[in-house]
Amino acid sequence: MNIAIFGGTFDPIHTGHLLMAESAREQFKLQRIVFLPTGNPPHKQTIMASAMHRLAMIKKAIQSNPAFEASIWEIQQKRTVYTYEALAHFKKVYPRAALFFILGSDSLRAVPQWRQGIALLRQARFLIIERPETPWAGLPLTLRRWTRRVNSPLCAIASHEIRARRARRQSIRYVVPDPVAAYIQKKNLYSGISR
Repeated sequence: MNIAIFGGTFDPIHTGHLLMAESAREQFKLQRIVFLPTGNPPHKQTIMASAMHRLAMIKKAIQSNPAFEASIWEIQQKRTVYTYEALAHFKKVYPRAALFFILGSDSLRAVPQWRQGIALLRQARFLIIERPETPWAGLPLTLRRWTRRVNSPLCAIASHEIRARRARRQSIRYVVPDPVAAYIQKKNLYSGISR
Protein backbone atom coordinates (compact mmCIF):
# COMPACT_ATOMS: atom_id res chain seq x y z
CA MET A 1 0.00 0.00 0.00
CA ASN A 2 1.22 3.52 -0.86
CA ILE A 3 0.37 6.09 1.81
CA ALA A 4 1.26 9.78 1.79
CA ILE A 5 1.37 12.21 4.69
CA PHE A 6 0.40 15.77 3.82
CA GLY A 7 1.34 18.02 6.71
CA GLY A 8 0.75 21.71 7.16
CA THR A 9 -1.05 24.35 9.15
CA PHE A 10 -4.06 24.33 6.76
CA ASP A 11 -5.14 27.73 8.10
CA PRO A 12 -7.47 27.29 6.25
CA ILE A 13 -7.36 24.32 3.89
CA HIS A 14 -8.17 25.45 0.34
CA THR A 15 -8.87 24.04 -3.10
CA GLY A 16 -5.18 24.27 -4.00
CA HIS A 17 -4.33 21.80 -1.22
CA LEU A 18 -6.96 19.39 -2.53
CA LEU A 19 -5.78 19.70 -6.13
CA MET A 20 -2.19 19.06 -5.04
CA ALA A 21 -3.17 15.99 -3.02
CA GLU A 22 -5.33 14.54 -5.79
CA SER A 23 -2.58 15.10 -8.37
CA ALA A 24 -0.10 13.25 -6.14
CA ARG A 25 -2.60 10.45 -5.47
CA GLU A 26 -3.18 9.87 -9.15
CA GLN A 27 0.42 10.19 -10.36
CA PHE A 28 2.00 8.02 -7.65
CA LYS A 29 -0.88 5.55 -7.25
CA LEU A 30 -1.44 6.42 -3.60
CA GLN A 31 -4.16 4.46 -1.85
CA ARG A 32 -4.41 6.92 1.03
CA ILE A 33 -3.42 10.50 1.80
CA VAL A 34 -3.38 11.51 5.46
CA PHE A 35 -3.84 15.23 6.07
CA LEU A 36 -1.85 16.06 9.21
CA PRO A 37 -2.56 19.51 10.63
CA THR A 38 0.13 20.91 12.89
CA GLY A 39 -0.58 21.72 16.49
CA ASN A 40 2.42 23.98 17.24
CA PRO A 41 4.43 24.45 14.05
CA PRO A 42 8.13 25.17 14.58
CA HIS A 43 8.39 27.59 11.64
CA LYS A 44 5.25 29.75 11.92
CA GLN A 45 4.74 32.29 14.65
CA THR A 46 1.02 32.91 14.32
CA ILE A 47 -1.86 30.56 13.64
CA MET A 48 -5.20 32.30 13.27
CA ALA A 49 -7.64 29.38 13.77
CA SER A 50 -7.41 26.86 16.60
CA ALA A 51 -6.17 23.35 15.90
CA MET A 52 -9.67 21.93 16.33
CA HIS A 53 -11.16 24.45 13.88
CA ARG A 54 -8.45 23.60 11.33
CA LEU A 55 -9.07 19.88 11.78
CA ALA A 56 -12.82 20.37 11.38
CA MET A 57 -12.28 22.32 8.15
CA ILE A 58 -10.02 19.57 6.77
CA LYS A 59 -12.67 16.94 7.52
CA LYS A 60 -15.30 19.00 5.72
CA ALA A 61 -13.01 19.60 2.74
CA ILE A 62 -12.10 15.93 2.21
CA GLN A 63 -15.38 14.23 3.10
CA SER A 64 -16.20 13.36 -0.51
CA ASN A 65 -12.87 11.66 -1.27
CA PRO A 66 -12.55 8.12 0.17
CA ALA A 67 -8.75 8.17 -0.36
CA PHE A 68 -8.34 11.19 1.94
CA GLU A 69 -8.38 11.15 5.73
CA ALA A 70 -7.49 13.56 8.54
CA SER A 71 -5.27 12.74 11.52
CA ILE A 72 -5.46 14.39 14.92
CA TRP A 73 -2.20 12.76 16.06
CA GLU A 74 0.06 15.81 15.85
CA ILE A 75 -2.51 18.07 17.53
CA GLN A 76 -2.80 15.56 20.38
CA GLN A 77 0.92 15.86 21.13
CA LYS A 78 0.32 19.42 22.44
CA ARG A 79 3.88 20.43 21.58
CA THR A 80 6.03 21.19 18.58
CA VAL A 81 6.31 18.01 16.51
CA TYR A 82 9.10 17.76 13.96
CA THR A 83 8.75 16.05 10.60
CA TYR A 84 11.13 13.23 11.52
CA GLU A 85 8.88 12.40 14.51
CA ALA A 86 5.76 12.36 12.34
CA LEU A 87 7.43 10.07 9.81
CA ALA A 88 8.56 7.70 12.58
CA HIS A 89 5.02 7.62 14.00
CA PHE A 90 3.37 6.79 10.68
CA LYS A 91 5.99 4.14 9.91
CA LYS A 92 4.80 2.39 13.07
CA VAL A 93 1.13 2.88 12.19
CA TYR A 94 1.63 1.53 8.64
CA PRO A 95 4.66 -0.80 8.93
CA ARG A 96 4.05 -2.52 5.59
CA ALA A 97 3.23 0.60 3.57
CA ALA A 98 5.46 2.57 1.24
CA LEU A 99 5.49 5.96 2.97
CA PHE A 100 5.39 9.22 1.00
CA PHE A 101 5.47 12.81 2.23
CA ILE A 102 3.88 15.67 0.25
CA LEU A 103 5.67 19.01 0.45
CA GLY A 104 5.64 22.31 -1.43
CA SER A 105 8.78 23.35 -3.31
CA ASP A 106 8.98 26.46 -1.10
CA SER A 107 9.21 24.25 2.00
CA LEU A 108 11.64 21.81 0.36
CA ARG A 109 14.20 24.61 0.03
CA ALA A 110 14.23 24.92 3.84
CA VAL A 111 14.62 21.17 4.57
CA PRO A 112 18.41 21.37 5.10
CA GLN A 113 17.72 23.66 8.10
CA TRP A 114 15.09 21.31 9.62
CA ARG A 115 15.79 18.84 12.43
CA GLN A 116 17.66 15.92 10.81
CA GLY A 117 17.81 17.99 7.60
CA ILE A 118 18.70 16.09 4.43
CA ALA A 119 18.50 12.77 6.32
CA LEU A 120 14.72 13.25 6.33
CA LEU A 121 14.65 12.66 2.59
CA ARG A 122 15.71 9.04 3.19
CA GLN A 123 12.90 8.35 5.68
CA ALA A 124 10.10 8.60 3.11
CA ARG A 125 9.63 9.33 -0.57
CA PHE A 126 9.18 13.10 -0.76
CA LEU A 127 6.69 14.26 -3.39
CA ILE A 128 7.17 17.91 -4.26
CA ILE A 129 4.46 20.28 -5.39
CA GLU A 130 5.88 23.18 -7.37
CA ARG A 131 4.88 26.56 -6.00
CA PRO A 132 4.91 29.63 -8.31
CA GLU A 133 7.42 31.48 -6.13
CA THR A 134 9.82 28.49 -6.01
CA PRO A 135 10.20 26.85 -9.43
CA TRP A 136 11.36 23.23 -9.48
CA ALA A 137 14.25 24.06 -11.83
CA GLY A 138 15.53 26.65 -9.34
CA LEU A 139 15.89 24.16 -6.48
CA PRO A 140 19.36 22.81 -5.64
CA LEU A 141 20.18 19.68 -7.62
CA THR A 142 20.89 17.73 -4.43
CA LEU A 143 17.30 18.29 -3.27
CA ARG A 144 15.81 17.42 -6.67
CA ARG A 145 17.78 14.15 -6.81
CA TRP A 146 16.28 12.97 -3.51
CA THR A 147 12.68 13.90 -4.35
CA ARG A 148 10.01 13.45 -7.01
CA ARG A 149 8.08 16.27 -8.62
CA VAL A 150 4.28 16.02 -8.76
CA ASN A 151 2.83 17.05 -12.11
CA SER A 152 0.17 19.40 -10.82
CA PRO A 153 -1.16 22.70 -12.16
CA LEU A 154 0.64 25.63 -10.55
CA CYS A 155 -1.57 26.96 -7.78
CA ALA A 156 -1.08 30.45 -6.45
CA ILE A 157 -3.77 30.20 -3.76
CA ALA A 158 -2.31 30.87 -0.30
CA SER A 159 -4.00 30.56 3.08
CA HIS A 160 -2.78 33.99 4.20
CA GLU A 161 -4.59 35.56 1.23
CA ILE A 162 -7.82 33.80 2.20
CA ARG A 163 -7.50 35.11 5.74
CA ALA A 164 -6.86 38.63 4.38
CA ARG A 165 -9.94 38.41 2.15
CA ARG A 166 -12.06 37.43 5.15
CA ALA A 167 -10.65 40.30 7.18
CA ARG A 168 -11.62 42.67 4.34
CA ARG A 169 -15.09 41.03 4.15
CA GLN A 170 -14.44 39.80 0.60
CA SER A 171 -15.71 36.54 -0.88
CA ILE A 172 -13.71 33.34 -0.46
CA ARG A 173 -16.06 31.36 -2.66
CA TYR A 174 -14.28 28.90 -5.00
CA VAL A 175 -10.93 29.26 -3.23
CA VAL A 176 -12.12 26.99 -0.42
CA PRO A 177 -14.67 24.16 -0.74
CA ASP A 178 -18.25 25.22 -0.01
CA PRO A 179 -18.47 23.27 3.29
CA VAL A 180 -15.28 25.01 4.48
CA ALA A 181 -16.62 28.44 3.48
CA ALA A 182 -19.84 27.69 5.39
CA TYR A 183 -17.87 26.60 8.46
CA ILE A 184 -15.69 29.74 8.35
CA GLN A 185 -18.82 31.87 8.10
CA LYS A 186 -20.64 30.02 10.90
CA LYS A 187 -17.68 30.22 13.29
CA ASN A 188 -16.79 33.74 12.13
CA LEU A 189 -13.16 32.73 11.57
CA TYR A 190 -10.49 35.12 10.28
CA SER A 191 -12.64 38.19 10.88
CA GLY A 192 -11.17 39.12 14.23
CA ILE A 193 -14.02 37.51 16.15
CA SER A 194 -14.27 33.71 16.35
CA ARG A 195 -16.55 31.30 18.17
